[in-house]
Amino acid sequence: MEDMKKYEIKTIENGWTRLENYRDGYVVAIKAFQGICVNITNFSSSSLHGYSIEDLEKDTGDWSYIFDEQLLERVDGEDELKTVLEKYHLTETEITEVLSYDFDNRYSESYELQAKRIQAYMRNE
Repeated sequence: MEDMKKYEIKTIENGWTRLENYRDGYVVAIKAFQGICVNITNFSSSSLHGYSIEDLEKDTGDWSYIFDEQLLERVDGEDELKTVLEKYHLTETEITEVLSYDFDNRYSESYELQAKRIQAYMRNE
């Protein structure tokens, strides 16, 4: 995979680490629950991992670490995700938080600054 870092917008809110490939519109959100990281995307694929949030820094820029490292489960769709979250003992409140995550949350100063940097980079490509 290509280096996503040059198009990546990273925001952190309410324990969620949100990474967006600004150019392509892919979004992945990651949060630790019950000793595992739940990785959800805006393209219906989700996964659970044994790494910690701090381990995300080990990603080299192609998101392969984020999607593949210490993979516990990979699921497609909300129903499968809910079943797997129950299997890993997430509470109903935690499951609701995961299933209701807002991928379109782009309303922070940090997001705006990063988006402007990427827009400038894309104009000069």
